[in-house]
Amino acid sequence: MRRLHLFEFEDQNWFPSSVREAMTDYLSFMSGFADVPFSGFVERLNQAMLATGDDRLVDLASGAGGPAITIARLLRGKRDARVTVTLTDLYPNLPRLELARSEGQGFVDFIDEPVDARSVRQDLRGFRLMCNAFHHLGPSAARECLADAVQKRQGLALMEFVQRSPLAAAQVSIGTIAMLLVTPFIRPRRWSRFIFTYLVPVVPLCTLWDGLVSCLRAYEPDELKALVDSLPANDYIWDIGRLRVPRTPASVTYLIGRPRA
Repeated sequence: MRRLHLFEFEDQNWFPSSVREAMTDYLSFMSGFADVPFSGFVERLNQAMLATGDDRLVDLASGAGGPAITIARLLRGKRDARVTVTLTDLYPNLPRLELARSEGQGFVDFIDEPVDARSVRQDLRGFRLMCNAFHHLGPSAARECLADAVQKRQGLALMEFVQRSPLAAAQVSIGTIAMLLVTPFIRPRRWSRFIFTYLVPVVPLCTLWDGLVSCLRAYEPDELKALVDSLPANDYIWDIGRLRVPRTPASVTYLIGRPRA
């Protein structure tokens, strides 16, 4: 199946912030239940960060930051708690990011202004990370994101759970049903979340649509390699592939790039 870059609600600047924040809060909440899906990726990312000497992750398109915080916590377990993570987004979910920082035991911070993954400001130095977000970028924007990291000589790591497969679409559908069960436990609690989840079910419907479209937008490893090959000649080392999630039929697509020296 070829990649289709269809419409996603979360990408639109007119999309109501209360609904967007409810969607990102849910995704962050669900990402905190298990470390296993991240284990193989974290092993590879740790080796790349040791090679570059980075102790700071700069997470791009963070949403509410759940996956990045899990990854940073796992890295801290391998590196004597030296790793920190700075969360950024084009549409920062400030209440959720404040909560992430307050619960982050000193290793989580965030930028409260919009940060574009295609052109990251110079003072945000660190190994860049994108979790379940690269599919939001069309080929041209995706190439700009990679090229910006290379031009500024920053490491860059991507991971995606979504794929162009019936299994991934089924997982999205099941996850949307789960939203109805877990919403009362998601913090910070807001009346708007309950209204737009149960009374007027905009949040689950938009989450289902965006999730299915995310599957159709996902890049395959060979497409990531083609994007890397289209960059100007550089001395980066690229690691691209797919990792099976232990004890499940699922897998994770990843890309990790770093300067050779």
